[in-house]
Amino acid sequence: MKIEFYIPNGQVIPIQLRLKVDDRYDVYYRRDPNEFAWYFTFWNEAKDHYEKILDDIVAKMEQQSYDHGAAWRETERQLTQEPREWYEPIEVKVSFRVRDAG
Repeated sequence: MKIEFYIPNGQVIPIQLRLKVDDRYDVYYRRDPNEFAWYFTFWNEAKDHYEKILDDIVAKMEQQSYDHGAAWRETERQLTQEPREWYEPIEVKVSFRVRDAG
């Protein structure tokens, strides 16, 4: 799965963090300011594939953490917003911990 940081056309400084997945799906994300967790928001057709997309994003985040001298491990996924209508997004909170060195 191809995942890239994405800056929408017309924005010089993005006001939301966004990923482009397989040149097709937009995934918005933000850090939880109070804990070691990230929120991911899926809209439209990305909602149909959000579990697979999120698996790949989390795997890349964990793999990337080694490059920064830490080893992140996912500890929990929580559906924080489930759509009641077709036009509403799905939001998932993913919590991490830094793997123990011992």
